[in-house]
Amino acid sequence: MTKRLLAALFAVVLILSVAILPAYAESATYGYKLDDSADVLSPEEETKLLATIKDVSEACKCNLAFATVKDLNGASFSHNGTTRDYADMYYETLYGQNTDGIVVLLVLNNGKGKRDIYISTSGKCIKQLSDSEREDIFDVALDKHSPDSKGYYDFLNYIAVGIKGAVIPHVKWYMLPLAFIIAFVLAMLILSFMKKQLKSVEMQRGAVNYVRPGSMNVISSRDSYLYSTVSRTARPKDSGSSSHTSSGGGSHGGGGRSF
Repeated sequence: MTKRLLAALFAVVLILSVAILPAYAESATYGYKLDDSADVLSPEEETKLLATIKDVSEACKCNLAFATVKDLNGASFSHNGTTRDYADMYYETLYGQNTDGIVVLLVLNNGKGKRDIYISTSGKCIKQLSDSEREDIFDVALDKHSPDSKGYYDFLNYIAVGIKGAVIPHVKWYMLPLAFIIAFVLAMLILSFMKKQLKSVEMQRGAVNYVRPGSMNVISSRDSYLYSTVSRTARPKDSGSSSHTSSGGGSHGGGGRSF
């Protein structure tokens, strides 16, 4: 009993140390930015959206930037002319290659008579924001918040909130060890109670005293097929994240829409 108790306590200490260390490792400061070069937001909307961006950046523990541009020309950095590479290189210019972060780019004229919205991810955010989650964000944002001259704030603000909901894990770091400790204490109490109920029971080396003489003679046996069971499992939704390399050499995930 003593050995089992010590082993369980050691497991609790090990889980706590593994869970707590990442919390200290993620104490770095992350950047956030709103660049409304296309001038689609009012000063009041910029203030509110920037506050949301800051909140999402701190909660997700990653760099986060939102940028609006009229077109893909006149950038202060080099890119290959696509919306994807523009977003990738915009992020790398701000925060460097392969750091943890996200940039949301809104292009009012993509050169084909349409607007583009693109989310570029970097570092740990490539896996944290899956392709299906990103597409769900676009679906709802375009459906509920029409990005016109009066709706850009709602449109971009929803994307920010959607990113926060998709990237932040629903289970906090301390929940797993806390649940383990509670389960361990309850198990010890139950075992202690059960042990007290067994005071009148003595250990037996065999089961001969529990077998009725002659009751274990098998006269005949038969296998009978009674039932068949067919189970169907739904095809799981893809939760992966594709990645690519920017013209600057950084690794990125993400995707976009034209509308």
